[in-house]
Amino acid sequence: MTIGTAYKPKANTTKPAGLLAALSLPKQPIDAHLKILAGFSSDIVTRLSKETQIDEMTICQWVGISRATYHRKNKEDKKSFSVEQSGKLYMFAKALDSALQLFNGDMPAAVQWLKSPARALGGERPLNMLSTPTGAEAVIDLIGRIEHGVIS
Repeated sequence: MTIGTAYKPKANTTKPAGLLAALSLPKQPIDAHLKILAGFSSDIVTRLSKETQIDEMTICQWVGISRATYHRKNKEDKKSFSVEQSGKLYMFAKALDSALQLFNGDMPAAVQWLKSPARALGGERPLNMLSTPTGAEAVIDLIGRIEHGVIS
């Protein structure tokens, strides 16, 4: 830059910071709670599928939403999931976001880790635990422990 030349910052071309941000889902618990209470629109599964390159039906299966329920939500005028279903989807996205951060954005590595048995989870596959809030919290907690090198 020479003297007399106006500074022009480069356009921000980086991706949003994480999967939750890409899906416009809040990280703060109170904001997430309110969004879950309102019920997620059925397009959240489609957006999640596009962001992760995971098939919509696979996401529903992993989260515990039946194929029939998903198709019905896509056809109804009121296209929102119940509070329970929205909560499951949120916890799945949050756990996947954490796994992606652990693997520096490498989706195949994050999914492979979620599919592999974890001794710290009693030999359970992290993916199998994502259909309940408590299970998802255990997976997120394990990821945090791995990131900080605190694994027992």
